Amino acid sequence: MKAARLYGQVLVDVALAPASGIDLAPVVAELQAFSQTLFSNPVAVKTFESPAVSDEEKQKTLSALCEKAGLGAFSQRFLSMLNRRGRLELLPQVLKEVETLQIEKRGGVIGELVSAVPLEAGVLSGITEALTKRVQKPVHLTTKVDPSVIAGIKVTVGGVTYDGTARAKLDRIANQIQ
Repeated sequence: MKAARLYGQVLVDVALAPASGIDLAPVVAELQAFSQTLFSNPVAVKTFESPAVSDEEKQKTLSALCEKAGLGAFSQRFLSMLNRRGRLELLPQVLKEVETLQIEKRGGVIGELVSAVPLEAGVLSGITEALTKRVQKPVHLTTKVDPSVIAGIKVTVGGVTYDGTARAKLDRIANQIQ
């Protein structure tokens, strides 16, 4: 989502500005903890989503939650900005974008691996190494289990998909027969 990427970029740029004096890692950690707490509470989620609750009340509620969580001033200002713009629900996606931006700043690339079952660490490490050689950049894989894959794996890195799933192989065979 473009908005999440934009807010993630703002968070990274402001925190990493030379004069900011802000360490991004603790800010991200406290925002992740706050996000998990906030979005696991259905009452809080409904409060921020409800048009019946005034913007002022939402801001007061957010301030109280931030104080209770012991968030730093920078994190509070960032959350307040998201809330004022009606974008607080984007926080989990913004944090994912921040992670992606940090990896990209170090010259890496994010990839997604989909398999029918969870892969062992050694297998995942081997796949990551092979992909790193192929794209000539450090690859950081997120994994997803999807039983509909049946067998094999599907990896997307840098907009390119490598599909070695049984489903893809069956589709290729079916296309050759036709």
